[in-house]
Amino acid sequence: MQKEMQNKITRLLYELNALNKGPINLAKMAQELGVSLRTLQRDMNTIQEAEFPLWTPSAGNYAFVEGFSLEKMQLSGDEASMLVLMSDFADSLGSNFGKSFKQLKKRILTPTAENPFFIKLSTATEFPDTVVTKALASCIRGKEKISLCYKGGKLPSYLLRPLKLLWVDGFWYLLSLTDDDKLLKFRLEKITSVTPTGNNFKHDNNIEKILHESTNIWFDTKRPLHALLEISAENAKYFKSKQYFPAQKLEKELPDGRIVISCKASQEEEIIHTILAWIPRIKVLEPKSLQEFLSNLLKQYVKENLSK
Repeated sequence: MQKEMQNKITRLLYELNALNKGPINLAKMAQELGVSLRTLQRDMNTIQEAEFPLWTPSAGNYAFVEGFSLEKMQLSGDEASMLVLMSDFADSLGSNFGKSFKQLKKRILTPTAENPFFIKLSTATEFPDTVVTKALASCIRGKEKISLCYKGGKLPSYLLRPLKLLWVDGFWYLLSLTDDDKLLKFRLEKITSVTPTGNNFKHDNNIEKILHESTNIWFDTKRPLHALLEISAENAKYFKSKQYFPAQKLEKELPDGRIVISCKASQEEEIIHTILAWIPRIKVLEPKSLQEFLSNLLKQYVKENLSK
């Protein structure tokens, strides 16, 4: 259980489950996990800052306060570790997100006889804590180019600038750029090898903006597709309060309650799945190419599945 436990996600999960069973000794756990005592002290600070109630019954020992347990909070170890990780970077996503997440977390962690809150998240594939993902994380931190082999890839190997490890819709991806600035995503479980090249690169700050605007995995560095969408009066309230489309913007409110919104997409796939989910309460106003794309898609579906 040594070096493979160094991944922060796996390590926090281990620590939270251990705390849930009783007091832990950091020096002993550091030996078990093969990490420094300072690393575990930082983890304890992170857990405390996430508002999980810790105390130190004696020097070097940590425990949940009496009466607190993950079971009482109706949290699994996986869910608790996700809350800690989200707390660790929530503020970096913007002050509004950070404030909202802290309020939600406080409600979740308030001990009650019956927790009135239930959060439904996508069922995720487990993060593959492997030699490959460790190499990826190291090269992302060090901004080092890699050579990557991918099962089912079009090329024998890819020379890439690794940017982020993404969790989107329940799947883990590597987000990367080629030398000619083409944005590529690779499913982690299909990456067969990663070789650091020793060559460094500069980080593209625009990637952060692109990620914040995205709503699914179909995003790219540019969004040339501009669309106008009309939302029914019955569903307008949802689109006023939540971003369903990338770079979504309210353009017009009509007297009968309908609204018109605009968005920007890299390609049809980035928005077409969301449009299909809201039919018939949504209408494509512009562009005509998107209208035709949607019409042909629906006609093909009817032809293959409903016609006799």
